[in-house]
Amino acid sequence: MPNYYVNEAMFVLPARGFRDRTVHVLESPLSGVNPLTVSIRRQPLAEGKSLRELVDEEITATTAEVEGFTILDEAEVAVADAPAILLRTRWRAEDTVHYRLQAHAAVDGNWIVFVVTGPYADRAACDETFDRIVHSLAWRSD
Repeated sequence: MPNYYVNEAMFVLPARGFRDRTVHVLESPLSGVNPLTVSIRRQPLAEGKSLRELVDEEITATTAEVEGFTILDEAEVAVADAPAILLRTRWRAEDTVHYRLQAHAAVDGNWIVFVVTGPYADRAACDETFDRIVHSLAWRSD
């Protein structure tokens, strides 16, 4: 990975075996205080572990750490021809119930996760955003 691209630029890295663990966060205002957020994170797939195992480990950790974390729906599908696991969840933080949708995909040796989060009261906006992302997604190959 000597050449690294971001939206605004490209730069050259030394040959040191860098791993791409990029995180992107986008926000959109909603009716209340909390915005709708879209985050995308990438990391190499752990050697010897399936996507299902990685997602299950993350669910276990989140259940232990987050108050009221509940899985509402889960499906194994293909997203843009890549194996994926979709999750719809909710949890509580202080006085707000939150809603989160996740698409976990295995692409070219990477675990890529698309996450849409917002207040539970705004779940229609979250569903619309998530569905648009998942149905319009096209993987790039450089």
